[in-house]
Amino acid sequence: MVFPAQEPIVVACAADDFFSMPLAVTAFSAFKNLDPKRQLILFVLDGGISSANKKKLLQTLNSSRVDLRWIKPTEVQVKTKLLKCKASNYPISAYYRLLLPAIIPQQFKKVIYLDSDVVVEGDLAKLWDQDFKGQPLLAVQDPTHKHIADVKHLKTRNLEGWGITPDKKYFNSGVLVINLEKWRQQHTADKVLEFIGQHPDLPLPDQDALNIVLAGQWGELNPRWNQTHVVHNYRSYQDSPYNEKLYQDLVHHPLIIHYTSRPKPWGKNCTHPQADRYFNYLDQTAWSGWRNNAITHNTALARRGIRRIRTTTLKLFNQLLPT
Repeated sequence: MVFPAQEPIVVACAADDFFSMPLAVTAFSAFKNLDPKRQLILFVLDGGISSANKKKLLQTLNSSRVDLRWIKPTEVQVKTKLLKCKASNYPISAYYRLLLPAIIPQQFKKVIYLDSDVVVEGDLAKLWDQDFKGQPLLAVQDPTHKHIADVKHLKTRNLEGWGITPDKKYFNSGVLVINLEKWRQQHTADKVLEFIGQHPDLPLPDQDALNIVLAGQWGELNPRWNQTHVVHNYRSYQDSPYNEKLYQDLVHHPLIIHYTSRPKPWGKNCTHPQADRYFNYLDQTAWSGWRNNAITHNTALARRGIRRIRTTTLKLFNQLLPT
């Protein structure tokens, strides 16, 4: 493969087979809007994507400018690091992204992490080229919980004992620019995983743990890089935490749309005002023409039920393992 002269954009996403189609939309939208002079290296944290869906993703991203790489943590990494999270309500695969500094080759110094329920409308090269200014992470402040002390399920915790002061901001972890070099030096992932292991009952274990461990140590991105559903609940900019221009840009010209509400666009009866943007990109992938009907809906419910049974069984099994 011939790479462009400029530095490639390195992106990581995580998905199981159930999320393979949304992953394709996320990945394709990122590539579609990328500066044509830049190459995309996409690391997919594979949580069990079928060979058929892997083939469809490869068809979707069939370009000399895309280098698609499937990655998984080793058995040793799972046993020595991720089993600290075994008491959590989430499957172990949900924490794969916290192993990115160890899984991604050492030659890569940073990575953009995207949840697989986002649509990229902006050029990721502009996000990639932003300066860390010595910080280990860049993220968007959460508009609902602007500070850690505002998060309802954290208010009753020993925030002072954790070194959290009222001014420490809270970020949404669906879009992250990770300073891999810094994380490796400071063993950030180990600290986050350790915190999750000590507090497995947190409703948002990885996001909460990232915010606690990196409190006051992250750089703030423009909110347009992670537009969450709450922005559509404001009647006007005066009801929002934004000035008029930023509010209008955030609502009408987001750089990344993060479908944080339910149902998602691929679910039944989605009411998100920008769900059409998801289908715009979907119809340019190998899943073109797919729509949620009675058959696909019932099939998805059945698959989700099976996944929950497997997750519950695995959790019970892990709880029986010696610590």
